[in-house]
Amino acid sequence: MKDNITKIKETKPTQCFSYEVNMLVHIIADDETTAKAQLDEKGGIVTKRDVKLVNTTVLYGEDKDK
Repeated sequence: MKDNITKIKETKPTQCFSYEVNMLVHIIADDETTAKAQLDEKGGIVTKRDVKLVNTTVLYGEDKDK
């Protein structure tokens, strides 16, 4: 007699890490409008970065290797 049981795929737990990041960025430009546009498009020179872990949440998903 065959079992009519279907094996459920095993899941691989993954995590989501949330960070709060404060940065000091320098932009070299002729005026504030140009500086803002450059910051939005290309970024700038980061001279300080403070990172704080805010939250960690466990997520579940299928293991794509199987």
